[in-house]
Amino acid sequence: MDSPMLTPKVLRSTAKLPETPALERIGYGTGVGVFNLNRDEKSPWAAKIISRHAGRDRKQYSNRLQLEAKVLSSLNHPNVIGYRAFVKRPDGREILLMEQCEQSLCDLIELRVDQCLGPFPNKYIEKVAVDIANALDYLHTSLVLHGDIKSGNILVKNNFEIVKLCDFGVSLPLKTDGTLHRVKGHKAMYVGTPCWSAPEVLKGDECLGAIITSKADIFSYGLVFWEMMTLSVPNTSTAIDESYYTGISDDLDAHLGESPPIPASLIVDPNYKQIINLYQMCTIQDYLKRPSAKQILYYIDNFFFDKISIRDAESKISSTPF
Repeated sequence: MDSPMLTPKVLRSTAKLPETPALERIGYGTGVGVFNLNRDEKSPWAAKIISRHAGRDRKQYSNRLQLEAKVLSSLNHPNVIGYRAFVKRPDGREILLMEQCEQSLCDLIELRVDQCLGPFPNKYIEKVAVDIANALDYLHTSLVLHGDIKSGNILVKNNFEIVKLCDFGVSLPLKTDGTLHRVKGHKAMYVGTPCWSAPEVLKGDECLGAIITSKADIFSYGLVFWEMMTLSVPNTSTAIDESYYTGISDDLDAHLGESPPIPASLIVDPNYKQIINLYQMCTIQDYLKRPSAKQILYYIDNFFFDKISIRDAESKISSTPF
């Protein structure tokens, strides 16, 4: 894997994959020696490579990239970004090659802001809800906590033809009961992005009271609907800029871990009724009362197009045996 023949040549910097910090964008390449394709055939991929400017943090980011490659290579689901290869450049920097998608949901939110288009139509929010719930159900069943659900880590192909989850650099292992799996000698810490993080994980390390379960992903998943309805970053007054990806800014307010209110204009719009119901269920402060990804899919399949109150919906899914 260290051979220069296996190192993809960067043709242009057009990849749209959101990155973990200190990773830089690169673009397309031919698949010679990597995908066993014909020499004249091109295969588009998204790639992540450690920045030359990572400095003393290079080891940390290298470990994160290796973790992401390990997790992705073990997964196979239509709503999870596809793994392609993990190779090394002649200069020693690793490259993670993945399936390429056109744009992130964050890109589309920014576009709607720039063009003053207003909230996403409910059909697009529902598509994101279904596809990402399918991804989370698969991950949690596979005992993987994504750990950083947000619009920047959700990729969209074509005009919402399919939606995929990406960026597994801070994933954590789960036990069969959905709680964090502690591996002896390994300190597992929830990283996430503060603006999207569930209240129970914002308390710091587990020894300080943080509770890490699959329901942390569900809370962040719910906030994605809020993003699509309001075109804003949740739980902060920060505009969409570099702090959007890190969740760290000088003007963060005191609302981290909260469920931000829905604008009145959307509450009275019947088109958003079920999305708002789902948002409210997913962002309940008590993680024990949040639905599982499987229960979310059950709710979507059975109630999205019915006039049902959130209380009735919660009652029905809480009695669902999974």
